[in-house]
Amino acid sequence: MKRYIAGLACAATAVLGVPALASTAHAQAADPISALKKQFKNGRGVTYVDTTKGRASYGSAVVAQRKGVLQFGASGIGASDQTTKLRIKASDIAAISEQASEEEAKLLAGLAKPERVIRVKNTSYISGGIFGQFLPEDKTWMKLPVGNLGNTGRLSQLVNPAEPATLKALLARATVKRPTAYSGKITFGELYKVSPWFRAGIFVPPTAKQSKTVVQWKLVLGSDLLARSLTTSYPASALSTAPGMTISVETRYTGWGSKVTVKAPPADQVAKPEDLEEGVDVNAPIPLLSGGS
Repeated sequence: MKRYIAGLACAATAVLGVPALASTAHAQAADPISALKKQFKNGRGVTYVDTTKGRASYGSAVVAQRKGVLQFGASGIGASDQTTKLRIKASDIAAISEQASEEEAKLLAGLAKPERVIRVKNTSYISGGIFGQFLPEDKTWMKLPVGNLGNTGRLSQLVNPAEPATLKALLARATVKRPTAYSGKITFGELYKVSPWFRAGIFVPPTAKQSKTVVQWKLVLGSDLLARSLTTSYPASALSTAPGMTISVETRYTGWGSKVTVKAPPADQVAKPEDLEEGVDVNAPIPLLSGGS
């Protein structure tokens, strides 16, 4: 199946009010990392929305949108549940599929379907998307023992300010530092060392060349010093076969401290990778996201 995916590379081409003086004084006495750690309570979390755009010399367009929640435990992120929709029309895929083999056409069809990923600790469950159509008829989920963020994980936000180590790394590299706004640069290599979220998003360790990829970022905090928005950008060639393009992702965070419950799917609805149709490789990323070297 890897050869089919490689052959398809060209195809997948809140404003908050000012709080009371007491709350303001409390926030000023804290710092972003301490404020984040105070959110780590069982059954609490935050909601986020990603919008990914691809920019090139000929213009820009929304490539994907992802909505999800992070559930915290006493020590940090314990689980997540997100759904990603690639901005690809079924009609476009149908036109491309006319020139593809039967297996290639079936693989392409999955690009137009939303992909949902539930991640509990280090185990992921994937439904829909490119591999959903290859599941046995009585199963709706596929279990992966390695907790990655799905095939669409690479095309969504790779930087997670809800991780203390990641937030610390960002703030340490900030070139613009204001009470509630920071910006700067960080590399793939630096992110890989500190961020489980980043590692889950890109599947495999970055190559020496990929490790040097620079991510430009801008983080805006609320008066409570919790993330409200994060914008990142980096060359698409770092993780895809799209030279000359820049990937830009804006994430908005809402509902810090709200009740969040993420559970693994019922066991009788879950298949294993070996249960997929013969020849399907779950480790091979979709065309738009295939790794560069």
